Amino acid sequence: MLQRRLALLVAGVLIVAGCRPQLGASPTPTESSVAGALVPKQAMSVTVHLPGAAGPIFAGVSAVGAAGSLTAANITVNAIPLGSESDAFTPAKRDDVVDLYVVDTATALEANARGGDLVMIASLQRTPTWRLMTLKSGKIKTPSQLAGKSIYIDGLHGDELALSAALTAAGVSVSGVTYVFPDDSSTSFDPTQLQDGTVAAAFVRTFDGYIRLAQFADPTSGTSVGEAYYREIPVAPLGTGLGIWASAAWIKADDAKIAAAATLVAMTQSFAKCRDDVPTCASVMVDSSLSDLDADTLAWGINAINASLWPNAMGLFELDKNALQSEVDAAAAAGLAGSASADALLNVDILKLAKDFWPAGVDRNGATWAPLTLAIPLY
Repeated sequence: MLQRRLALLVAGVLIVAGCRPQLGASPTPTESSVAGALVPKQAMSVTVHLPGAAGPIFAGVSAVGAAGSLTAANITVNAIPLGSESDAFTPAKRDDVVDLYVVDTATALEANARGGDLVMIASLQRTPTWRLMTLKSGKIKTPSQLAGKSIYIDGLHGDELALSAALTAAGVSVSGVTYVFPDDSSTSFDPTQLQDGTVAAAFVRTFDGYIRLAQFADPTSGTSVGEAYYREIPVAPLGTGLGIWASAAWIKADDAKIAAAATLVAMTQSFAKCRDDVPTCASVMVDSSLSDLDADTLAWGINAINASLWPNAMGLFELDKNALQSEVDAAAAAGLAGSASADALLNVDILKLAKDFWPAGVDRNGATWAPLTLAIPLY
């Protein structure tokens, strides 16, 4: 029935990032040059919940509205931060709204342990971007020296998985370490607590918290302290990083599946454009007025995100059951979640719909891609 309806529905897809004005939208609905017949019966709103404050990770969604390849139709996509832990994974519970959550596997498992029903509908990163940072002037040089210390986690519960594994491997009892989480993950990371000794180290993502550490203003000079001001304590990568998750209960309806599939199709094009033209992608993000970061800083962050997405032998968004199972097992071993089967956590329906509509000419593998040589802007 769903495929039959897809064949009968012909219109386009309008995606608007955040609350920014529509860019290049057609005044009347016409077939989308990207998503084609992926159009729901009723108007649908897709909300993409993203980690951290609005920054480089939001750019791939913001770029969609400016691409000029989508026209007004039945789908609107908004990018918003995950926000506070208490309501980060609370779906709208309306049949015309689809909530998508961009999070690490362990974070999704933690949400499920608190009563959620998240399932993975697509992958995103191929490598994680977490980094453990401390002051270069300090004495901490190894994970073992963090025993009994406080560590800031720039994310939600579950994001500490790789750090917990590294501490355990170093013989540190995680129960003796205090993890400090933000009350609201959408608040920009403030490095002051690392500078004043409130925490001994900070676990941050390369594309956001790490940037803010480097750009932190020295209290004496007023200029950015730079990357050399810190010491990175190596933490072995664990898992593939961010994936795209949704509530199993609220992704069952045909319209919800179509809207989610169309969103992935459109984001395929926008993420590829952000890969191939970083400066323009950063400019679009600046124009959206979503972020407090400037164009050069956003460009550095987007380049860092690209390095975690490409090359991708399977193709952007393709699911890897074996990788997911490894992350589930690691989370269980760390005591963050019980054992579970990757099969029970995967929803393949969305990608099945999207596969017939991937934009022609868009490289979903990025086999020849190489990161740009950029420096974090210092002020």
